[in-house]
Amino acid sequence: MTAAASASGGGVEVRLTHVPRVHPETAVSKVGGRWMAATPDEKLHTFEGDDGAVSEVGERIVELVDGVRTVGEIVDKLVEEFEVTRELAESDTLAFIGLLVQKQVLVV
Repeated sequence: MTAAASASGGGVEVRLTHVPRVHPETAVSKVGGRWMAATPDEKLHTFEGDDGAVSEVGERIVELVDGVRTVGEIVDKLVEEFEVTRELAESDTLAFIGLLVQKQVLVV
């Protein structure tokens, strides 16, 4: 994927140039060493992989969302910190942030 890469999350197109931030009506905090989000629809979200185990990468993405970094800059950090190709990091990060936008955890 290139700098123009994007993914759709709940009808919202997420691009590498977008700057994600926490949804204005969502509370995100670390509780007992794990990231959790309470969204406007009164749901509580944690960040697990498909196997139900805590997703270290998912939690790191949430931690890196600061309202300043672009999605591309978040991908850069993930490639530095984890053994992952840039292509996979881009596609997975775009999809994950799109999902969090759909769930009202983040906005772009």
